Amino acid sequence: MNPDSAVVRCEQHLRDWFTRDKESIMKIIDGLDIGWGGVQRWATSRMPEIAGLHLDFACGYGTFTAQLGWRFPDIHLVGLNIDYSGPHACIKSLLDEAGVVATLVQSDAQYMPFKDETFRSVSCFLGLQDIKIGFGETGVAKSVREAVRVLRYRGVMVLIDEFPFSDFQKILDELPVIEVERAERRIDVRWERGIAERAIALYAEGWVAQHRGHCDRRLYDEKFTEMKYDMEDQLREQGYYVPFGPIRMIIVEKREQTAAVLRQ
Repeated sequence: MNPDSAVVRCEQHLRDWFTRDKESIMKIIDGLDIGWGGVQRWATSRMPEIAGLHLDFACGYGTFTAQLGWRFPDIHLVGLNIDYSGPHACIKSLLDEAGVVATLVQSDAQYMPFKDETFRSVSCFLGLQDIKIGFGETGVAKSVREAVRVLRYRGVMVLIDEFPFSDFQKILDELPVIEVERAERRIDVRWERGIAERAIALYAEGWVAQHRGHCDRRLYDEKFTEMKYDMEDQLREQGYYVPFGPIRMIIVEKREQTAAVLRQ
């Protein structure tokens, strides 16, 4: 039996629950959040075996946290997010429906409320891009630095986002870690125009909502226009729209006990 078959069934159950009250197009768009086009399943299948206390930071409404619980049922999950309101308010009910137990902590990832070397492993799935929108590149660097601080010696950290590998490397070169693996994958999604047009309007709104500075209609219009150009290019060149990606994953291992230095 395919080891992923049980995870696929869990994803479909959670997707049906998550989109239960949506009309047909929104079922497709919102349904992508569960599994993110196969990328979450792919990522956890490539992760080293993890056990013990695990931190999933910038966890949003917990779809990757659920994925971790399905793949590694014996770990003790801790989810950290800057808020659990608005779209993130459903995280508790989502994890309950997923059958995954996690301790949820509300905190800015730049200032994690944990002691040095607390966790045996750490992950972040598409959360760094939200941190970048809200707090810039400095916020991303501080959050990753904090993640390494709370990671135990020889523990692994898994970062998954749309950033180029060079951006990951720029951050990690300053930290006491060594690279274990890097990989890249496109999401398994091909949307026609009707779905794509609806999606980019929603994604532009979501981008603005993550922005921590002054937001006005001009900011939305600029992001929507950028997304529309990309959508039209994709539809013209390949006949369908892929909303995200490619997604890149980098796995590193902490190699020095330097938490005191990281706090400076």
